[in-house]
Amino acid sequence: MNPYDNAHELVRALKNCKEVKEYLELKEELYKDEKNKEMIKDFRDKQMEIQNLLMQGKEAEQEKIEKLQSLYAILASNVKIKEFFDKEIALDVMLSDIYKIIGEALKEIME
Repeated sequence: MNPYDNAHELVRALKNCKEVKEYLELKEELYKDEKNKEMIKDFRDKQMEIQNLLMQGKEAEQEKIEKLQSLYAILASNVKIKEFFDKEIALDVMLSDIYKIIGEALKEIME
């Protein structure tokens, strides 16, 4: 059993799973509208900025957090964008679970 082949098989399984396909289809549909694409990109940029600050042990300004929350509320008022974010969260959970499974297995090996 070759671990590289298994890793590639896992990637293929992820690319072909229902959750990923639905997410990518919705993303493609949303990104056809440049306004949607730009608003989502702006949201992600602001979100990443706050996450980077927190990862550095710094505190994010309340104003930045409120702007991010406001932007999310605006975006989430669009049913398709809200569905897109929900699917993205579901994918993140699935990937986190997979990382956890791999991490736990490797922990046994590395001890």
